[in-house]
Amino acid sequence: MSNFIRNIIIFYFVSFIIVLILKYFEIITELSFISIIYAGVLSLINVLAAVLLFHYSYKSRHSSFMILNFGGIGVRIFFLLLAFFLIIKFLNIDKYAFILVFFLFYFISLSLEVIYYLRITTKNK
Repeated sequence: MSNFIRNIIIFYFVSFIIVLILKYFEIITELSFISIIYAGVLSLINVLAAVLLFHYSYKSRHSSFMILNFGGIGVRIFFLLLAFFLIIKFLNIDKYAFILVFFLFYFISLSLEVIYYLRITTKNK
């Protein structure tokens, strides 16, 4: 698990460095830069929570596994929507950049989660 989490953090770190370089060369605006960072951090927290919940519940009983993972999905989606709404409503950001980058990070993170789940479940068979 720690190897996978390290790879996720490296992916996000490299993404943030690329965004920082784009900001440095004034390819993106300050508002877009802040929006991208918020979207990336929100998505990073989501994927780390998913992986940690899966790792914690993987060896437990079937009912505990289902409650932690499916309940965790519901709780994570609720907090994502709440944070998403609060960020868009109350912060001075580029809303379109935030939404676009959030969904890009979200779907990439979702793909990484599925790859992790498949790798763990097939390795232990």
